[in-house]
Amino acid sequence: MSTTKTQKALILPAKQGQWQIGESPVPTPGPKDVLVKITATALNPVDWKIQTYGYFITNFPYVGGTDAAGIVEEVGSEVTNFTKGDRV
Repeated sequence: MSTTKTQKALILPAKQGQWQIGESPVPTPGPKDVLVKITATALNPVDWKIQTYGYFITNFPYVGGTDAAGIVEEVGSEVTNFTKGDRV
């Protein structure tokens, strides 16, 4: 049994591929990172350009949704301007 946490995500599996709903691992924040639990997200015009034209992204699978809002779940050890529970 795997203990890795996963989350549902909108995934572009390959350059100029088709969007899919799938599972993605929940990342662990590094010392200068903030982990945000997303409560609202949207595709931005850059997302469809990434899919249609293959712009900007070179590593796949790519998790889409460049507009997001949520609640800080974890902060890295060097983060001083956010705390758990902050709305972002």
